[in-house]
Amino acid sequence: MNLEQELAQARKESNYDFKTDIFSDSILQKGPLSHPKVGDKAPDFVLPNEKGDIVSLQELLKSGPVILSFFKGNFCGFCDLELKALQRSLPQFEKYGAILLGISPHTVSVSFELKTQKSLTYTILSDSGNEIAEKYGLRFKLQPMLLTAFASFGMSDLTPMFGDTGENTNTMPIPGTFVIDVTGKIVYAFVDVDHSKRAEPSDIIACLMSIN
Repeated sequence: MNLEQELAQARKESNYDFKTDIFSDSILQKGPLSHPKVGDKAPDFVLPNEKGDIVSLQELLKSGPVILSFFKGNFCGFCDLELKALQRSLPQFEKYGAILLGISPHTVSVSFELKTQKSLTYTILSDSGNEIAEKYGLRFKLQPMLLTAFASFGMSDLTPMFGDTGENTNTMPIPGTFVIDVTGKIVYAFVDVDHSKRAEPSDIIACLMSIN
């Protein structure tokens, strides 16, 4: 079963409907998407990983292409399926010299817990306030209905999970995946306002094959 089949099953089991989903409402309030496209220069960044060590995109690209996967967080079932699918495909990514990075607004400590709980062996970066997500055109503001839903699950204060205490505390990234070649150019991009849709690992592998 590929990732899309797993996502389709999850949509069916949860009765997911994009038109009525509260995440969809918040994402659509952002307006038209404006993210880097294939051929664009990838925005550079420096972020801490799950151990607190600083990771530089520019430095990683000296070793090979980078797969950058933005996800909302450890509360998201669709994200969970994607994270696990990426882990299963990691040996094939590495076969073509690629480095996989997951990136979310979680704090370093929450990222560490997430990585441990889900048995992930690739790097998870902490993007406090979704500053890098904004550079990639993915940051959106949580609308009142969505904040109310979080509060109903005992998450009225997102600071412990996301860390940022400024105006961007109540923001998240639209899930998106980019493959960046060693020159810093984006050679694959997948972003969809429907957060239940994710990049298929086999498409990422096909892209890596094409640039090797």
